[in-house]
Amino acid sequence: MLFNSIPFLIFLSVVYLFYWGLPRSYRKPFLLFSGLSFYAYFSLAFTFHFLAIIAINYLLYRKLHETKGKFWIRFTVSFNLINLGFFKYFYFFNKVLADLTHYPFFEKVPGLVHIVLPLAISFYSFQVIAAAIDTYRDNSKPLVSVFDYFLFVAFFPVLIAGPIMRLGDFLPNLDKLNPDKEKMYRASYLLMSGLVKKVLVADPMSTTISPIFSNPSSYDSFSLVMAGICYSIQVYCDFSGLTDMARSVALYLGFEIPENFTGPFFSTSGRELWKRWHITLSLWLRDYIYFPLGGSRLGEIRTYLNLIIIMTLGGFWHGADYTFICWGFYWGVILAAERYLEDGLGWKLTPTKNKFLIVIKAFIVFFLFSVSGLMFRSNNASLMVDLFHGIFTHFPSRLESFLSGDSNSWLIGATSLFGSGSSFSFAHIENLERVSYMAVVLFLFHHFQYFPEYWMKFRKYDPYLAPICGMLTIFLLATLSQDGGDFIYYRF
Repeated sequence: MLFNSIPFLIFLSVVYLFYWGLPRSYRKPFLLFSGLSFYAYFSLAFTFHFLAIIAINYLLYRKLHETKGKFWIRFTVSFNLINLGFFKYFYFFNKVLADLTHYPFFEKVPGLVHIVLPLAISFYSFQVIAAAIDTYRDNSKPLVSVFDYFLFVAFFPVLIAGPIMRLGDFLPNLDKLNPDKEKMYRASYLLMSGLVKKVLVADPMSTTISPIFSNPSSYDSFSLVMAGICYSIQVYCDFSGLTDMARSVALYLGFEIPENFTGPFFSTSGRELWKRWHITLSLWLRDYIYFPLGGSRLGEIRTYLNLIIIMTLGGFWHGADYTFICWGFYWGVILAAERYLEDGLGWKLTPTKNKFLIVIKAFIVFFLFSVSGLMFRSNNASLMVDLFHGIFTHFPSRLESFLSGDSNSWLIGATSLFGSGSSFSFAHIENLERVSYMAVVLFLFHHFQYFPEYWMKFRKYDPYLAPICGMLTIFLLATLSQDGGDFIYYRF
């Protein structure tokens, strides 16, 4: 029951009508019931596991509220990491042991043990860990009731893929559960925005580039680089679209939840990018890993190391594979290098006045992100190696044609991304046009996020625009979503 599906539209409609139709005192119980029903739709068996994890964490939360000892916070964090590690990383660590020891037993384990990843385990694990650490650091705040705690973890708009909520984000909403016209308008816009990103951009882009990632050896280096660029557009529209829909659903129910994206591809440095991309994860890594490691307080070398550590762990959080570790390490090195050049050598890497340099730097950061997209998208380390090997080896004939002056031949070969296999024909130029209009849509959505004050002047037309958004939402779901795929972050 993904957000871009007819079943979810029906589910949300029923929840919305009953939720606001019930007396205020019944809304929270009904919302908790809705969240558990949403979870049970994916797996009834894992719903009991989910309830047990919430119950245990609430007991540990109460203990942390009563005492300041380090034992209980260490136990709470360890318990949740073990739960996450068993379901998400068991096969990965078994593979590592098999590769290191070549012991036959480890090679047989995948056939003997069948482990299924529970829905949303990566996200709710980080939520309960954050709640525990925040309580340990300051246990003077009022004790959260068991009911509110369960609702905090099982709040269905953020269950699939965040944003990663904290108690401080969630609890203030519980005193404001009243219908709000302004929230309803914003919810309509966000739902429409999320569906456009997902259905009209992310899914078609996935169709365009999937053949390349399935068989990279058949494509030239230009196509492989373009695949990384196109995947960057896809993953942004897919994940930010999901976040828009999550925020929309929450607003329909009267809840304000954190924003996760603020025009990340307008960033002029890696540091700025990670302040604008998956913001709640970046803040989580900063507050609960980077600062405890010493942050930037223990000297430059330790700062560089801490940056590499948190980004590598952030990559590993995304998935149990070497590709995600490489992706995180890659960004850790970039952030450390930026800090060294700026703080160590005194270079000014982020332009502030020269608009031309700002645009150039934004393109550089976007290109670096696109390179990392090749790692992120690869299903395994072998495919990742093939992709980068192809980038540096699949170009000689095209380059020779270009150098000899046959630029037409080079262009036709270089744009094989938009044809089939490694040969291009102009009959497939519509795919090139598709990528072009998707890039325009990407720019517009970034403009919405980066310059929200510019678009506020259109809010006076809310009564007219909101119904149109509603009709377009139903149209998109009814006509296009049947061919749509899962959200990328749904599998994390």
